[in-house]
Amino acid sequence: MTSARSTDGRVAVAQAAARASARGAGRFVARPAQVRLEKPVISFTFDNFPKSAVRNAGAILEAAGGRGTFYASAAFAGQTTQYGGMFDGADLTRLTAAGHEIGCHTFACLDCGRGPTDDVFADMVRNADALSAMGLEERLVSFAYPFGHASAALKQLLPTRFTTARGMSPGVAAGRIDLAQLPANALFGEDAQKRAPRLMELARRKKGWLIFYTHDVSPRPTAWGSQTGLLERIVTAAYATGIEIAPVREVATRILAAASA
Repeated sequence: MTSARSTDGRVAVAQAAARASARGAGRFVARPAQVRLEKPVISFTFDNFPKSAVRNAGAILEAAGGRGTFYASAAFAGQTTQYGGMFDGADLTRLTAAGHEIGCHTFACLDCGRGPTDDVFADMVRNADALSAMGLEERLVSFAYPFGHASAALKQLLPTRFTTARGMSPGVAAGRIDLAQLPANALFGEDAQKRAPRLMELARRKKGWLIFYTHDVSPRPTAWGSQTGLLERIVTAAYATGIEIAPVREVATRILAAASA
């Protein structure tokens, strides 16, 4: 079993790599925007999501009146991975019917910062086509970089296909941002329970957009997943303090609408 301390070390390494990738790609702002929200918002996102996220996270969010964004890699559909049994077509239907958003990864979690740009973009399109063949009817407008890695060349192409792209660099989206490289915060590891309230307070002060990411959700999650109780506490705290919970697509739509008003 992986210890909480070693998990925190892995999270730190992953976030450091994502920050380094973001610094390199961040010199090019592909989709600039200004965050002008009436109140703070949290988006809970689930990467390479297994059935535990559909079942447990879906129920927790819905009970509080919120909805999430579930980023899918179609190559893993119906498979069993380190996160447990993965999503299938019925899960896509259940989530969208309940008002959740399905987001796009690459087809097989291809690292966007290392592969040739054309190959990576083609893999995104392949993923979107595969999810459509599984019965997904809505258009995919939100992308998440697997491993948080990006490149300036890829970011230049993304706005032609997606409204947003989410990375893994921690922080709160406030003020001037790049919709093609949104910050996101790990909702796992021993320190997650301490980080989350601080991030929520920062989002409240700035009327910003706070994004969390995780994978599986269960009482005994993997090293990269969230405990059911932790997610429940954060969702309850958000609801109690007036922070709205909304999918990535919905928040991005508001930001773009405010900019054109």
